[in-house]
Amino acid sequence: MLEVLTDPNGFFKRKINEETEWKTPLIIMAVYAIIGALSAYVTMMKVMESLPEEAAAFAGVGAVFGIIGAIIGVVFAWALYSAVFYIISMIFHGKGDFKRVMEFVSYGFIPSIFGSIVSLYFTNKMLSGIDFNMDDPTMITEMILTDPSMKIAGILGIIFMLWSANIWVFGIMYSKNLSFKNAAMTVGIPIGIYVLYTLYTLRIFGV
Repeated sequence: MLEVLTDPNGFFKRKINEETEWKTPLIIMAVYAIIGALSAYVTMMKVMESLPEEAAAFAGVGAVFGIIGAIIGVVFAWALYSAVFYIISMIFHGKGDFKRVMEFVSYGFIPSIFGSIVSLYFTNKMLSGIDFNMDDPTMITEMILTDPSMKIAGILGIIFMLWSANIWVFGIMYSKNLSFKNAAMTVGIPIGIYVLYTLYTLRIFGV
């Protein structure tokens, strides 16, 4: 499976001749969801450490909702990326069913698993230096957004997203029977918008 990280062209060229299978995609997305849920849990635990005892109970409820939200978010992202790539590929007369697209798109989330682990490290580092007992919520928000750890996490997030995009190009090329150029455009349009927006956001906060 790790071949997809180093040789996505060869991986999907072989994979397209096999039957659609859901075991591996579901494992990939489950691991991604677990990392996301862990990140939400760690974040809320860090916040709770700085809160008064009476407020910590509410933060615990927030942690549960955060974990559930992280899991739902992964499923939504999988479906959304697959749908967007599928729809854009129709402009280039791509041929192939949605199930195959979803299967191949799941492999592109493997770099996001590594990215989530890195992001968890920097988020934990950032939260450790913030006092959530401050009276001014605006100041807390500003400290979070301007923290160097968050800026680094944002930049690394772009790098991991571009790695995913490289995998998705070949996945869409084979699952929708497109040329490399048309597959690159199919993936490049939404991912390019995401990267530009992220760079704009980082610029706003002084990166």
